[in-house]
Amino acid sequence: MADSDDRPPLFLRLRRAVQFVAAFGLNALFLYDLRGICFPALNCWACPAASFACPMGALQHAMPALRVTLLAPLYVLGTLLAVSAIIGRSMCGWLCPFGLVQDLLGRIRRRHWRPPLWLGYLKYAVLVVFGLVLPYFTYRSVFCELCPQGALQGGIFQPLLHPELRELIGSLWYVKMAILAAFLIASVFVRRPFCHSFCPLGALFSLCNRISLVRIEFIPDRCTDCLWCVRACPAGIDPRTDLGGHACVNCMECAKCPFDAIQVTTALGGLRRARKPRSEDDAP
Repeated sequence: MADSDDRPPLFLRLRRAVQFVAAFGLNALFLYDLRGICFPALNCWACPAASFACPMGALQHAMPALRVTLLAPLYVLGTLLAVSAIIGRSMCGWLCPFGLVQDLLGRIRRRHWRPPLWLGYLKYAVLVVFGLVLPYFTYRSVFCELCPQGALQGGIFQPLLHPELRELIGSLWYVKMAILAAFLIASVFVRRPFCHSFCPLGALFSLCNRISLVRIEFIPDRCTDCLWCVRACPAGIDPRTDLGGHACVNCMECAKCPFDAIQVTTALGGLRRARKPRSEDDAP
């Protein structure tokens, strides 16, 4: 039996379970009376079982209010940036249901294409154009109309569960399904393509990723360059160089490093020792 000191800490081993609980628990009818709370993860309004408001939907609804007051959009932005200042993009790595879908599809193949990091800046353009500017001028939640998470969570199941909705299906529904299909297929070949380059919510969370209270730190002196962390990263980045950057989703999978070269830390204290480092002969 393996030494318990060689195992990752319990909270890291529970990440997949937390993802499943978040994906289904946030859309449970028994929590329906909580609907309207702005929860900082993609959570589609299209699903009547949704218990919490999607922050991107709330932000787009609030944008036209800028013509009168700053209060509504600042409330949403303030909530998201406050969360980001504490845990960075951890919501992406632990609670986002579409992140879970991409993680599972990414397990189909062992080798993935790594998009260049500069492509990750595209999500900021998506945030500005589809999340802020177009909603301000059109009074429509433009991003929600195209969001693949909304297509998966609401666009597919609602017409199946409520036949009366099928006659309302138009060309936009097919566009949305095509976008969803494209991301699902891409997730087999690219790790988290939506998170990397297109998610506006991830763009907001990434603003405080490097300065958040909860951080992940690379310790070069302990690294053996075995590339374990590179193979394990669901975001498809190299944790040795890109840790805490705009593409890092703070899933902390790399903190399971068998040599303890990557550790979870906070801005208020020192490094958290994960476990006893293994020798280089024990590399996978």
